[in-house]
Amino acid sequence: MNANVGRYLDKRWDWNAFPANDGYPELERAQMRYIGSGGSPKGDASSLTPGAFSCSLIYQEPGRKASVHHHQIEELFFVHAGELTMTWQFGDETVDFILRAGDAVLNPPSRPHGFRNDGTSDCVLQIMVATAGPMLPTYTDHPADHPTSPFRPAPLERREAYLEETSRYVARAADTRPQNEAVEGGTFRAFPYVMDAKYGGLVRPTNFCFSVDTLTRGGRTPVYARSVEEAFMVLEGVLDLELRDGSRTAMERLGPRDLALVPAGVMRAVANSDAATVRFASVVGDPGAAPLGWRTALAAARA
Repeated sequence: MNANVGRYLDKRWDWNAFPANDGYPELERAQMRYIGSGGSPKGDASSLTPGAFSCSLIYQEPGRKASVHHHQIEELFFVHAGELTMTWQFGDETVDFILRAGDAVLNPPSRPHGFRNDGTSDCVLQIMVATAGPMLPTYTDHPADHPTSPFRPAPLERREAYLEETSRYVARAADTRPQNEAVEGGTFRAFPYVMDAKYGGLVRPTNFCFSVDTLTRGGRTPVYARSVEEAFMVLEGVLDLELRDGSRTAMERLGPRDLALVPAGVMRAVANSDAATVRFASVVGDPGAAPLGWRTALAAARA
């Protein structure tokens, strides 16, 4: 259990995670690594070993930005707090759209994208990259290469078409539809974001699935296993995670911004013994995963 848990209070924000930004105050942002290193070239002994995806947090103050860049693999952003203005590049034109707390965007492979904080409060976002190794960015408007941006805002006649393209990859909290399941002592509710449409997903997955889940006070799921890794990051409340190996059981309590990475094949259950509903993000290393993992696993076991 200890080898697969990353605790927020044991970590530190790294303000030099992206050395290419040195000397450019407008690009300043911090990273906190949980699984792998994401887009940073730096290693981190406290980070968990990645498989199908990496996971980190980014902290960005008002007035800061990230230069437009792209990767060879998709990158999922989920906003924890604040407001994020996304920029997508189409040729020499760009279009902006806004994500608020609870919204997500899947940046597809090779789609140049940047982001900035135009709000009045700090922004925290969770970033997941579909690769075990670091996927370093290729910049298209970094100030080291371009004293002024080489792009221009898209004119009205193309802006709507560009925004329609972005909408295929944006999952807004207000549009999610919960999948409810009665469990022992309470209710489990899954809000599919990046998941197959047959499960209510808003964005089609290609390498991993993402949902935001809740569990009411006193609730506990059945014990189940997945054939791929599954990560839980707590957003609000306290989540009890139980791992089993035969007759041996380990239990840990996860608080806000704590993360647990459960390896493939390990039996697990989640519960809520706290005073209020717990809310947490779930990442599953399988594009075909269902939002209620134990239900699918138990059905397969019975078959």
